[in-house]
Amino acid sequence: MLVRSRTGPRLALACLVLGWLVIGQTGPTSAVAARVVRHGDRAQHVIALTFDDGVSPANCRRILATLVAEHVPATFFPIAEAMSLDPAFWRLVATVGDPVGDHTWSHPQMPTLGPAAQFTQIDRGRRVAESVLGRPLLRVFRPPYGAFDAATLTASAKAGFGTVLLWDVSDRDTSPHGTVAEMRSAAELGTNGSVVLMHCGPNATPYLLSDVIAFYRAHGFRFVTVPQLLGIAWSPGPTRALTAEQILGGLEPLPPSSSGGPITGPNGYSPPPGAPTASPTARPTATPTARPPATPTASPTATAAQPTPEAASTPSAEPTEAPTPAAPTPTAGPASTGPLANQTVFAALAGLAIVAVTVGSLVLARRVRER
Repeated sequence: MLVRSRTGPRLALACLVLGWLVIGQTGPTSAVAARVVRHGDRAQHVIALTFDDGVSPANCRRILATLVAEHVPATFFPIAEAMSLDPAFWRLVATVGDPVGDHTWSHPQMPTLGPAAQFTQIDRGRRVAESVLGRPLLRVFRPPYGAFDAATLTASAKAGFGTVLLWDVSDRDTSPHGTVAEMRSAAELGTNGSVVLMHCGPNATPYLLSDVIAFYRAHGFRFVTVPQLLGIAWSPGPTRALTAEQILGGLEPLPPSSSGGPITGPNGYSPPPGAPTASPTARPTATPTARPPATPTASPTATAAQPTPEAASTPSAEPTEAPTPAAPTPTAGPASTGPLANQTVFAALAGLAIVAVTVGSLVLARRVRER
């Protein structure tokens, strides 16, 4: 007697539909990654000044005081762990309305970490920074040393930072060998839409800033923040005007020239008590050398220097700029490591399981029909 059963075909069809759903979930989701940006629109005659780290409170205050006195907006990317050195300063940055982005919790080389650890660095950096500022961060992430990999871009997007910002001009102010004049010249290589990398820490930077501002203004540039440059929606929240004196808080202003003596105060990062010790430690630095008078010698419309990722830091030295190969930008297709690879393997195994179940169901249905 031949007994017809529709159970087998129906079960097979259900398995195929389930498989398509599983693969559909792993495919598009695995492709989510932050975009990488080095500069803004080359048709706009604007410059964006950016300041990383925040490891010297005195130098940070001098930098912000100069920006406020010159009516120049800028964007800051502090190490979240270092913000505890002077929380009041960072609240001043928020008060004047300058954007603050994410620069990780403790400034590691991101590609040396696994996907979960990279996400933690970005997410913890955001939470700590926002607790200090009392307002949300700009949703832009700058990787330490400009180093990133595919897992970094995925972690950044997962943490809510859809833009990874590098730079196309650097003043090389973390170099232990450069002079103030050389750093100033490097900072003045910007062109339309350039992102200029500087640091809120080295002793030389406050000496450079006024001349760099004057140079770009003399060439008709307008200063903008990173969200203005890239067209990113961002609100500074409540702001109010501050004077340079209020920002300095009794700190001595700069001498009339860089030959007047070094800036005193720490120029390295000592983590707060109880914090992880994988950060550079404080050390004394050399006095910035005198620079020649600020006479522009090159047009800012010249070809911009390519970004050179900051060299890796060591426990006893301030990070320095050094030309190293640029971090690879992920190409199309499944990633070879990290969560994308895991999702690809999962999808493949799920597909094999679906095939096995489907074949088994068809065999079962055939045996039932043959009874």
